Amino acid sequence: MHHYLLIHGAWHGAWCWDELAQRLRSAGHVVTAIDLPAMGNDTTPVASVDLQSWIDRTVQALHDSPEPVVLVGHSMGGMVITGAAAVMPAKVARLVYICAFLPLPGEALFELASRPEGASTLVQQNPTADGLCTVVPPDNARITFYGLCPAAATDAAVARLGPLPIKTVLDPLPAAAADLCALPRHYVECTEDCAIPIALQRFMWGRQQGIVVHTLNSDHSPFVSQPAALAALL
Repeated sequence: MHHYLLIHGAWHGAWCWDELAQRLRSAGHVVTAIDLPAMGNDTTPVASVDLQSWIDRTVQALHDSPEPVVLVGHSMGGMVITGAAAVMPAKVARLVYICAFLPLPGEALFELASRPEGASTLVQQNPTADGLCTVVPPDNARITFYGLCPAAATDAAVARLGPLPIKTVLDPLPAAAADLCALPRHYVECTEDCAIPIALQRFMWGRQQGIVVHTLNSDHSPFVSQPAALAALL
């Protein structure tokens, strides 16, 4: 049995893992899903939130675990788990990226998302009035994040999306994350992803050594559209 630490992506919260976590627990595993600062139910002021604060929160969760975890990151969560694993590699049994950003040290999410391989993304972001965050319009989120998900589950998820602190997107991955090759790493590519196009996913994992790749014919949210398949894969 394993302990899974689940790290959500942009605009989401720990809530997005609910069904997957239930399936993993039913199989006998331990599951922890956390809200990153200013996301989900966390009340950290957005003005103080940057990528490092997200990494720090994840490092704290690693510290609190009595055993090494399977550290899972979805989408932007890939930036976070990469940084956290570099700080506490002894607490990470393996890393799992689910259609996630897989950066090199010094790269920011904005830089990766702007690559030619990501040009077909459908994500639309609007700034909030204070300029500190971005939000995704509900109709765009339905198509971009949940295109193959059941309608009721999509509606429920869209209603819970929150503003994303913009500094988390602009900050580069700390240089300390230079070499994670000693850790077992897995990438779950999602071929029908409209947020992180498959070409960008394959660019990111293709330049890394030792990545084990798994393929789901899924949208950007396999924990909603294919929870049974994703749970079995994990």
